[in-house]
Amino acid sequence: MLLATIYLYYVVEYKPSRKRAKLLEDLDMKVVHRPSECELIASDGDLLHVHYTSFLKNAGQQFETTKGGEPYVFKLGNCVKRAKPECMKGFQTAVTGMCTGEKRKVTIPPKLGYEKKVRPKEISADERILFHIEMIDIDKN
Repeated sequence: MLLATIYLYYVVEYKPSRKRAKLLEDLDMKVVHRPSECELIASDGDLLHVHYTSFLKNAGQQFETTKGGEPYVFKLGNCVKRAKPECMKGFQTAVTGMCTGEKRKVTIPPKLGYEKKVRPKEISADERILFHIEMIDIDKN
C-alpha cells in the first residue's frame, strides 16, 4: 500500500512538475512588470486575453503584433489555430502563472516554437522567437 501511495504521488505531483521545470529551463523568461496585487492567475482551461509582439531573434525583426488592436484571445491548454502562439509549448508555458496586468519577455527556442508543418515561411528552423507578452484579462474556467 505504501509503495502504491508513493508511486501515485510521483505520477501526479512530482513527474509533471519536473517536466514543467525542464520547459522553464529551456525558456529565457523575464518578468518585466508584476502588479502589486495578483488576484487572477492564468492556468489551464482559462480564457486568456493577451497583447503580444514577436520578434525573430536571429534576424532582429518584428514578426507579429496585436498592439494597437484587439487582444489575442485563446483558451490556455487548447490548440485551435495551429499557426498561432497558442499552439507553441513555449508560449503556453510562458503565460501559465501570469497575473492580470503582468508583462513578460520570453525567448522561445525552436523546439518549443512552431511545429514544422505550420511554421510560417519567414521563420527558419533554427530561429528563436522573442515575445513581449502583456496579460490583459483572465476569464477563469
